[in-house]
Amino acid sequence: MTKSQESGDNELTDEARREAARTGKDLCAILAARLKLAKKANDKAQVKKIERAQKYLGCRNVRKRRSSS
Repeated sequence: MTKSQESGDNELTDEARREAARTGKDLCAILAARLKLAKKANDKAQVKKIERAQKYLGCRNVRKRRSSS
């Protein structure tokens, strides 16, 4: 049996892509702003969803990837 790779794509990635196309902002900046609001509201489930979307889009741990190159 093989395990299928889990997709990180969720409704937040779709919403962020639509907003980025509409406003011209960066996807990572949009998700970072949403993450800040979710943390402020102490919504742990939303924080996890946003972090998963950031990982899927390559917005998390950017400094780690740049420093190792």
